[in-house]
Amino acid sequence: MKETDFTTYYDRTMDDSFISKVLGDYPWLIKFVKKIPELDFQTGHDPRQGRSWFSVYKGTGRVITFVSRRNSYKIDAADAYKRIAPTFFFENPTEDSFVEYLSNIREAPNLKRYYESDNEKKEGFYQNLIGRRYTFSTKTEDDFIIIDKEMVVGFKDEATKTSWNEDIISNIEALIRDLRRDYNGSLPQDIHSKYGEFDFLAMTWDGDIIIMELKQNDPPKTYLSPIQVRFYYEQFKKLMKEDIDFLSANIMRMVQQKINLGIINIPEGKSLPNKLSKKIRTCVIVGEDKKLSQTVRDRFKSVRDIFLPDMEAYTCESDGTLIKSNKLS
Repeated sequence: MKETDFTTYYDRTMDDSFISKVLGDYPWLIKFVKKIPELDFQTGHDPRQGRSWFSVYKGTGRVITFVSRRNSYKIDAADAYKRIAPTFFFENPTEDSFVEYLSNIREAPNLKRYYESDNEKKEGFYQNLIGRRYTFSTKTEDDFIIIDKEMVVGFKDEATKTSWNEDIISNIEALIRDLRRDYNGSLPQDIHSKYGEFDFLAMTWDGDIIIMELKQNDPPKTYLSPIQVRFYYEQFKKLMKEDIDFLSANIMRMVQQKINLGIINIPEGKSLPNKLSKKIRTCVIVGEDKKLSQTVRDRFKSVRDIFLPDMEAYTCESDGTLIKSNKLS
């Protein structure tokens, strides 16, 4: 697809010349990140902007990102991180300087909220744990791999986005009215009907898509998660309906690039599907079952019954392996 020939798209394969430059300048980077349990990758491309990026995250904090936008190239990070190591981003980073930079991050009190603080595991902790487990630490017994993170549908412009999402939002708003009518308990006054990025996009060996949303220590977000996931489900279903072959080609190209880079592992005996099936599975992931109150559990089941009756719920073990949630099943 040409960068000027699109209206709605999901195309996250990075520009090859950009990747060659990043790995040529920093050949140690991928091996280094895979070695540090608290770090993970996020990659992407936006054809509307002609922009590719290759980022390293600690939890939900963007530690460093390499960005190309058409003919320009730069190294960047979230502002909170640049403030504790400003020179790191104006010189060529080395493995040794990255080690020093990470030490500064670990010692910065204001940055702990993105990963873990006061012995409390934040959402970012689970995001890294699960993301690493199902990308470069996949096992033969796994039935899926995570292929993208913070995924979002792209649009030519805001008018296209508004028009394309209109029927999806209208349907969700109707279901929200049904929920308020049928649910006996109290619900938040403001319940959203549209959302932005979703946490994980996974794919099974048969080509089924799995939409995964991660929630942690926020009761309303947990029990309202079927509404959010329904929005993403409708978006992806619509993308498939418009052109599943084009969508499949984009996704397979992106996944193969990540395999070539070593940031997705295909276990022995497994292989990628030739194309997507037409099936979409949905799930929510909670960090710890024990923190789910009976009220949260009851509300979650009521919301799920209306929005996504087949939506699954998982928690994770200490290595990031997902297991069915006993309390939300």
